[in-house]
Amino acid sequence: MIRGVVCLKRDSVGVFIDGDYLDGILRSEFESTRMDFMTFSQIIIPEGSHRFRTYYYKSVPYLGSETSDEERYRSEGVEKFLQSLRHLPRFKVRLGELNRSPDGQFKRKGLAVSMTVDVIRLSSERIIDNIFLVCADPEVLPMISAARDMGAIVRLYHGENVPERMLAEVDESVRIDADIVSRCMRPSADNGR
Repeated sequence: MIRGVVCLKRDSVGVFIDGDYLDGILRSEFESTRMDFMTFSQIIIPEGSHRFRTYYYKSVPYLGSETSDEERYRSEGVEKFLQSLRHLPRFKVRLGELNRSPDGQFKRKGLAVSMTVDVIRLSSERIIDNIFLVCADPEVLPMISAARDMGAIVRLYHGENVPERMLAEVDESVRIDADIVSRCMRPSADNGR
């Protein structure tokens, strides 16, 4: 500290979005409304705080020889959307896998681990003070607990369906409601995904 000058610490926020979960909220609760993620990342940050970066996690399907034309077309749309996110200021896209098991069920792989690594690294290095999380995966509960133990404030943004134990573990929770969604809507002509 320079003598006679008070240095004020500015709250730094990391936004961590589970894209699959948020897609589900938008599909089931808001008639598949398309969201502008830059706007979302800006409006949730409190005045006087600084958004360090937004991390967007998305599982993408494995495309094999048995992939249908429709699945390939859908995958190309998702890739265009993810590419548009990659060009936004201070956005980072992390990909996981979406695999079909022999019983026909889809399983996500790698997203919780990627999110955990990012949150713990940024919290332990004191790069971020606040974690704004859009997720409902109980696999990240140990991450939430560890980040809080390091002094970070964890705020959960969620839809109607979120495990009660996640709400109990975070410092604050905010329901993604019609007001938030209406402020972040993309024009309907923008079909990036």
